[in-house]
Amino acid sequence: MHFLDHLIKRLAPLRFGLKSQSDTILGVDISSAAIKLVEIETRGEQFNVIAYGVQALPGGVVFDREIVDVKKIAEVLKAVYKKSGAHSRNVAVAVSGSSVISNYIDLPSSLTSKQMEARVQLEADTIIPFPLDEINLDFAVVGQNAFNKDQVRVQVVACQRDYVDRRKEVVELAGLTPVVVDVETFAFARAYQTLINAEYKNPQKQQGLIQKDDVVAIIDVGATQFTFLVLSNQTIIYSVEQPFGGRQLTEDIQRHYNLTWAEAGRAKRKGGLDADYAESMLQPFKNLLIEHLSRCIQVFYSSTETNKIDKLVLSGGVSKTDGLKDEIAKALSIPTDVVDLSKNVSISVSSDRSRLNADIPSMMLAFGLSLAKESR
Repeated sequence: MHFLDHLIKRLAPLRFGLKSQSDTILGVDISSAAIKLVEIETRGEQFNVIAYGVQALPGGVVFDREIVDVKKIAEVLKAVYKKSGAHSRNVAVAVSGSSVISNYIDLPSSLTSKQMEARVQLEADTIIPFPLDEINLDFAVVGQNAFNKDQVRVQVVACQRDYVDRRKEVVELAGLTPVVVDVETFAFARAYQTLINAEYKNPQKQQGLIQKDDVVAIIDVGATQFTFLVLSNQTIIYSVEQPFGGRQLTEDIQRHYNLTWAEAGRAKRKGGLDADYAESMLQPFKNLLIEHLSRCIQVFYSSTETNKIDKLVLSGGVSKTDGLKDEIAKALSIPTDVVDLSKNVSISVSSDRSRLNADIPSMMLAFGLSLAKESR
């Protein structure tokens, strides 16, 4: 097991024993469809994108967020890094899904960091269902026990070591240095928390939908994974992942119009399909997405004490689908918006400025990872 030598703050990255000395960290999102990379320079409350890159992955190298072909992914990461012009060589990546187990324990607030580490080690065997010699383990103090002021609530997170090691191996084969292995939901929350804080310190930029104490659900819809994450007072109170995403629409287009995979993906992004596309392909996909979201919300209400979500925030490539946010808002009667990190982030990558603006909704995970050190 690898433990930190100090406590982690709320929403901090889980480093699983890795440490960084760099001023900036590259946020690297390895999804089933592409690698997304971003490097952000921070000056006080100002965030500036100084490097950015996206490149598609060959089919089959990642399956259900599990790395299958380390060498091919490393080759793509190396190419993305070189093209991006990034300054740092230090990388933050993330794990998710069934490889990650999270649980909570309450410990005396009087414990020193070393004593707390020892207690977590003792408790881990009873709350983590994996053999302890097969996992990487970390923990975070997330707040005070609501019923006992002498105790703090500690979140204990474990990931199967193989999942961590494969991501570290990808980064190292690309000639880079892994310094953070985080959990995807933590990185999403960090990105949104940063957006909230920036907007409240710049009132003229407020969108009208954002209130600091709102219960907010972040819905990230990627190529193959649907992540539903709820924040209350900027703290994660619920999260779930489902195997559903934009790849399904691409596959439907490919079959319906007898196109290659590449042609179907290009047509989905740029248009040019027959007049029946919106009705026969796109609308059923949006309806299915809304059904998934509706079920997630109902399960959330039934399994927590919270009975209202104040707003929905969409991210991921699918979030840009024409009319989607308005249809979700109407169907679920919850104000809905697409995340727009560009409102609070300046961009120094002049050659890719227009592309980055278009890709912003799908860069939320990479953005959150690039800010990992800011939680220390």
